[in-house]
Amino acid sequence: MYIKYNELAKIAALFLPAKIAIALRKWGLEKKISENEKYIKKNRVSVLKKLKKKIARGEKINVAFHIYDASKWKCQEIFNLLDKDEHFHPYIVATRCGSDFLNTSYQEPNMVFKTFDFFKNKNMEVYLSYDPKENKFLPFEKLNPRPDIIFYQHPWYVVTNQGPVVCSKFALTYYVPYFVATSVSPIEYYLRFHRYIQAHYVPSKEIKEYYSKNMANGGKNLVASGHPILDYFYINSNKQYEDKKWVIYAPHWSIDSRCSLGWGTFLWSGKFMLDYAKKHSEINWVFKPHPGLAQTLLAHSHMTKEQIDKYWSEWEKLGVVHTTGDYLDMFMESSAMITDCGSFETEYFLTKKPLIHLFSKNAMPFNPFVASLVESYYSAKDETELENTLDRVVIQGDDWLYNKRKQTAQRLNFKPEFASEKIFEDIKKTLEINHCL
Repeated sequence: MYIKYNELAKIAALFLPAKIAIALRKWGLEKKISENEKYIKKNRVSVLKKLKKKIARGEKINVAFHIYDASKWKCQEIFNLLDKDEHFHPYIVATRCGSDFLNTSYQEPNMVFKTFDFFKNKNMEVYLSYDPKENKFLPFEKLNPRPDIIFYQHPWYVVTNQGPVVCSKFALTYYVPYFVATSVSPIEYYLRFHRYIQAHYVPSKEIKEYYSKNMANGGKNLVASGHPILDYFYINSNKQYEDKKWVIYAPHWSIDSRCSLGWGTFLWSGKFMLDYAKKHSEINWVFKPHPGLAQTLLAHSHMTKEQIDKYWSEWEKLGVVHTTGDYLDMFMESSAMITDCGSFETEYFLTKKPLIHLFSKNAMPFNPFVASLVESYYSAKDETELENTLDRVVIQGDDWLYNKRKQTAQRLNFKPEFASEKIFEDIKKTLEINHCL
């Protein structure tokens, strides 16, 4: 019998002193999570047995990728490996984020069609699991084909009937973050979602060790694999690129005290960068905002919808506004990046191009690995420093920190590898599929 400890604790807390009420609610939540973990563990045994029998009969394992924002799609190479293998049938399930309007991840209902079309245009098998007219999320249990394995890329605002607890009845669940592990924030590893997943893939042994020390479950479901987004640099190591000299301005969404990461500098760098770009129209500019920036500006009343649209359109007049998940060719064809986005601090490092890190005094600290990368970048904490650095690095082309970045790469042994293959092999090992690619 499933007891709603969390709900019972909330009700009881209404009649108790504040300190006791807080402790009771915390106990109720932890009890609920623990019961869910037991439920998932029990289901996992029967699901794994069922999948092994399915393989023995020569049937394919259905692998669904839960996606609500195509601009954050980072699992293409995992999908490709599964698609080439006779044991698997991968496909995309386009859904919607379950957050409310005030959240940076909020999506208008019709955004699900944009996600759907992104994959359809790539000739990938894709299904809708959200009805915008009815504002209804289709339970994954009723999908046809029904998933045997589910990959998630977002750990928050996954609705219950598409989430890992309910889906544990019929599927194994895996998690590859849409971002490269960057901060010391608990949101990267301490949510209840992280405890419900069969395997959570992380970029390195160092990150695994750091997370494990701080996770309630000791990190028992963490797998050090590398990150699939960085596979691009491994697969395309011999590719020849056009030198388009893009200069990319990529502002993060975490722009004020209501955003725990606190990396965002748009409130001081946004207008300056647009004005600077107008002064230097000889540069090939790319404006690549975080997908959540516009919604945060609107929901937190920093700009109106009209002001946001005008700002975006000003960049369109100057160059390119890039909003999709296919951006690494552009990175390689660029000459520099200006950003405060944590994941890009790692991804762009492998291009060997100069990056200007926009510094926020409210920033959540980076984890030790990313902090080492950032130390070899240029930085700016205000408009004056940014202008001086842009003039020297972008206009004059003086990349005086190039050798420092090269030394950092050697010291950290940071080089391209094939993370997707490691993840693929881990899944095959779990299912006891013993054959070579």
